[in-house]
Amino acid sequence: MSTHHIGSRGSDLALWQSRTVLRELCTRVPHSGWHSDITVITTRGDVDQSPYLAGGVEKGFFTKELEVALLDRRIDLVVHSLKDLPTATPHGLRNITILPRASAADWLLIRREFHAPREDGLLPLAAGARVGASSLRRGALLARFAPQAQSVPLRGNVPTRVRKLAENAGVDAIILAGAGLSRLNLDLSAFVVIELSPQWWVPAPGQGALAGQCRAGEAEIEAQVAALTDSACATAAHWEREFLRVIEGGCSTPFGCHVVGSRAWLGIAGGRGWLSSQVELPRFTEDKQRDEFIRGAVAGCKPIDAESLVAGTVGRALLPR
Repeated sequence: MSTHHIGSRGSDLALWQSRTVLRELCTRVPHSGWHSDITVITTRGDVDQSPYLAGGVEKGFFTKELEVALLDRRIDLVVHSLKDLPTATPHGLRNITILPRASAADWLLIRREFHAPREDGLLPLAAGARVGASSLRRGALLARFAPQAQSVPLRGNVPTRVRKLAENAGVDAIILAGAGLSRLNLDLSAFVVIELSPQWWVPAPGQGALAGQCRAGEAEIEAQVAALTDSACATAAHWEREFLRVIEGGCSTPFGCHVVGSRAWLGIAGGRGWLSSQVELPRFTEDKQRDEFIRGAVAGCKPIDAESLVAGTVGRALLPR
């Protein structure tokens, strides 16, 4: 039996994800031939840490070198955060959504001196607080739900961003995917931690989900990876990424989509600020019908009624203050 290798970026979160999937593969398919060591591959996104790229990088910024390694047969599987993958799969590769989804919610971490509770439904940030948002979607949402604060560029892996906040290195609060923070089990006790409701603060399509990427046509590996599929996660993530594909979104489009069951929550930045809606998903089987539905649903997004916001609507505290 040949030995299979998993490739990964070198960040703590990427390695956690890869080791988790490796453990699941070895547990569910004994003697499956997976090497116990993870092959670390550096991507452009790891090298270029310019803060001014935050929110403006193209899809594939963190994945291209790994995809090349797959196609060159230096590795056999990569575990990605699904939200980082382009909606168009490179020729010769296959993406498979795997494992149950973690929380799709973003978390807001606030230095205690910049925590300012409010009764108007806006986020509890002091006036002028600098928030490391790291994406155009988060920046647009911040302008709607915390206009008293300012969005600032922030790059770096999850522990680096948390450290910058702790050291007061240019930010007074940061917004990160809750899934990554939970998976790394970081000590956040120094901060006020607010979980942002995905129904209001709409996350990136696929956030919280993992994808296994392998070469197409290699039946043994495809079957092993597909065995890790969680149907609820895969169905929801498929819809979210279909919305993203149809609107031709990417890192440069401030767009969010969150699907639970047959309902989708949408959000997009437009000329009138952050627009949102929720829709019931149909059971279309034809691509043309589905694409027309998606365009209509996104076109139906409207400004959020300020009267619908009350304290605690957008976010709730997770840790004692």
